[in-house]
Amino acid sequence: MDRIERDVLINASPQRVWNALTSAEHLGTWFGDAGATVSALEPGGEVTLTWAEHGIGRAIIEKVEPESFFSWRWSGPLGVEPVPGNATLVEFTLTPQDGGTLLQVVESGFTELDLPSEEQEKYASGNVDGWGHELDELREYLEK
Repeated sequence: MDRIERDVLINASPQRVWNALTSAEHLGTWFGDAGATVSALEPGGEVTLTWAEHGIGRAIIEKVEPESFFSWRWSGPLGVEPVPGNATLVEFTLTPQDGGTLLQVVESGFTELDLPSEEQEKYASGNVDGWGHELDELREYLEK
């Protein structure tokens, strides 16, 4: 498996969903449980997500199209800089729909990781579950 795709319809405007995806204040609440930082909301900017139980995840922003598209490349091993061989690409696409926002998340590049194929598959499978959990948290966070 090289690609994970998840769609979630959120009863919130694209602007609110965008802010939740790109603001450290919001990311550290619904995604990381112990805070987040965003150095600059532009290509090359760094995002860190902190989990009390797991440590710090790092991502480098690839593309920013306000309120419609956002992507980052993040490293599989927590705490290390995302570089070719240890990072996957995560793309967030926001589309207004039914008075809310359809958010599509695609994570790809698992087969490009410098890992044996069974470890690539294990990592991808874990992220399938992870995205389901995180997107449920995002929806609940924005709809409360």
